[in-house]
Amino acid sequence: MFLVTGVLGNGLATGLYIGAGLGPGPRDGLMTGLAARSVSIRRARTAIEVFVLATGWLLGGTVGVGTLVYAVGIGPLAQLFIPLFSAPTTHKESRREAARDPR
Repeated sequence: MFLVTGVLGNGLATGLYIGAGLGPGPRDGLMTGLAARSVSIRRARTAIEVFVLATGWLLGGTVGVGTLVYAVGIGPLAQLFIPLFSAPTTHKESRREAARDPR
């Protein structure tokens, strides 16, 4: 119960601070950078976490159930919560995005 609550809480927190535009941390910055290049947030974050998990294991760390649940759960939760809590865009931001869109 604590494990699931912790992972859900972390997914919620990720959606809140990235959605509010408060700036992503290192892993979240990589995730949002990949998402800006047409990789889904879910796939980007899951790939990052699995890579970090595998690297830690190869360096002699332990992998438990909690580590696995977090690695495969945080990506889908970030995909769910980031758009849910994203701040509305201003007219200026909409025009800037429209200028970048080649359609």
